[in-house]
Amino acid sequence: MKLSIDLYCPIIYYDNMSDIDIVVDMNAPEPVYDQIVKQIRDRIKTGRLKPGAPLPTVRQLARDLVVNRNTVARAYKILEDQGVIRTAGRKGTFVGPNATREAAKVTARHAQRAMSRVIERLIGDGLSRQEISDVFEAALRLARGRG
Repeated sequence: MKLSIDLYCPIIYYDNMSDIDIVVDMNAPEPVYDQIVKQIRDRIKTGRLKPGAPLPTVRQLARDLVVNRNTVARAYKILEDQGVIRTAGRKGTFVGPNATREAAKVTARHAQRAMSRVIERLIGDGLSRQEISDVFEAALRLARGRG
C-alpha cells in the first residue's frame, strides 16, 4: 500500500481546548513557522485566544500539523520573545497576560518597517515629502472605500 500526501492541500488543525485553529499551507512562500506565529497573534488580537489560555504542546501541534517539532518550537520561541506567550515548564504554554498589547506592538512595528521601505523607495524615485503624503492619503481613501 502506497501512502501519498497532497502537498497542494493545506493542513488544518483544530484544538477545542484553546479555541485555536491553524491552517498551514506547505506551498506558501512564507515559512511554516511564520504562518503559525502570525495566526496565533491574529487569534490573540481578535480575542479568540485570551490571556492565560493554554496552547497545545510543541509536540502535539507538530504532530497535528504534520510538521517538524523544531518548526513549532521556533514559532513558539518567536512568540515568547515578543511577549505574546509564556512557557511555564511542565505546566505548558499559555497566552501571556499582556499578549493583546504585545501582539499589537509587533503589528505596529511591522507596519512601520513596511512603510519605511515604501517611503525610502519613493524618495529614491524623487518624490517630495508632500508628494509622498498625497500618495499616502489617496491610498488611504481608496482603502477606506473598499473596507
